Amino acid sequence: MAPLRTIAGRVGPRVMAIASQQTRGMATEKQIFNQINSTKNITKITSSMKMVSAAKLKGDETRLAAAIPFNKWTYEICPEPQLVEDATYEELPKKVLIVPFTSEKGLCGGVNSFISRATRDMVKKLSDQGKEADIVVIGDKGRGQMRR
Repeated sequence: MAPLRTIAGRVGPRVMAIASQQTRGMATEKQIFNQINSTKNITKITSSMKMVSAAKLKGDETRLAAAIPFNKWTYEICPEPQLVEDATYEELPKKVLIVPFTSEKGLCGGVNSFISRATRDMVKKLSDQGKEADIVVIGDKGRGQMRR
């Protein structure tokens, strides 16, 4: 059997290393510091993203303001737009062509779903009034939703 001193000499450093380790779940000062810096960096990224989106919005508003004069002729053809939910369709003739515009691809699911739902509601209201409606869908997403 090995003398007690030899065993203690071998085991001692291991026991001291285990005893000096932190308890589970506690963060060191450096880990907390890194977490704080990470949070600051995320804040900087978020604020720069807000600035970019504000610049894009400003550009879109400028282009919209420049395009309004080119769209005035459409008010001579059709009246002011109204909400789909409030429309009665009584002024429409017996046979109607509906042309909903949807996207070809992308992440516009909510917009495409709204257009498809509004088109279905419009067709239902027209058929309740005894009118006939043909539908020509522009865009793959709307075409796929209208098939269902």
